[in-house]
Amino acid sequence: MVLEFPNSRNKPVDKSIGTNLPAVGLGTWQGSDKEPVHDEVRDSIIHALHHGYRLIDTAQRYNVEPAVGEAVRRSGIPRSEITVITKFGAAWHHDPAQALQNSLDALGLDYVDIFLMHWPCAATPDGKQYLPIAESPTFVETWKLMENCIGPSCKAIGVSNFTQKTLDELLAVATVVPVVNQIEVHAFNPNLRLVPYCHEKGIRVIGWSTMGGGMMPPGKEILTHPLFKRIAVNHECSTGVVALSWSAQRGICVIPKSSSLARIEENIKLVVLSEAEMTEIDELHVTAGQFRIAGQTQRGCGEKKPTLMGWTWEDFGWEDAEGNWLT
Repeated sequence: MVLEFPNSRNKPVDKSIGTNLPAVGLGTWQGSDKEPVHDEVRDSIIHALHHGYRLIDTAQRYNVEPAVGEAVRRSGIPRSEITVITKFGAAWHHDPAQALQNSLDALGLDYVDIFLMHWPCAATPDGKQYLPIAESPTFVETWKLMENCIGPSCKAIGVSNFTQKTLDELLAVATVVPVVNQIEVHAFNPNLRLVPYCHEKGIRVIGWSTMGGGMMPPGKEILTHPLFKRIAVNHECSTGVVALSWSAQRGICVIPKSSSLARIEENIKLVVLSEAEMTEIDELHVTAGQFRIAGQTQRGCGEKKPTLMGWTWEDFGWEDAEGNWLT
């Protein structure tokens, strides 16, 4: 059985944006060890658009914005029916307006639908040094600058990799609530507290790495895990579709990336999981252990606590001082 989520296939996206995003979009990150090939990326996006996708997620650091923009222009799909999301990096926290223009120039589009702060961490304008959490520009200061970007060339703004902690700080001074928060969500990092928190605040969640990719350690490979294989047999689908359907049934927009045209077609065909199956996946991290992809290989020289972009897990709001997961 195929579940047709609202706006997920062959339907234009409601430009209220936050509430009616497609259930499935196309991710465009090519991997940290792979140089993007413009024509391949462009053609895969066009293929996705011709098979029902209406959301394309990208970022400046992915180095594929030119291919994304060309695909949108050449697809034959009306621009108004496609949601284009891009993200700016740490070196542009001091000037998100210029970052927006950089993306528009790279994309070759008149506007982006949603413009995201990729991480709450800022860096110096040359990108050579990350700044401490309290040093200006803070993510709150950057957000206030982003609010001024909303207009004809930027329909909405949002954040990525934020938690309850960072969102609480942002929302305390924001006059515009982020339309989305894009976060790592998979069975070993299900964010069972963060996702409802975002929904209560009117923030749509977009999940990245829902299928784990090639970054999961032994025992936590989602696509070959016995639980996902068993559920996949029940629904006559792939284990990847099971993972995507689990996330989408929680109200999370998923953005799988694939170089396989057949897999692109498959990933949008979600299935309806039973409540028992949903619960099994929800609770998998309890018995099999939790795992966070973000920052697993990062640790400052001589530091006792792991860091990512100079921030500790407490700074991000991922864990408390005792190492308990908070999201």
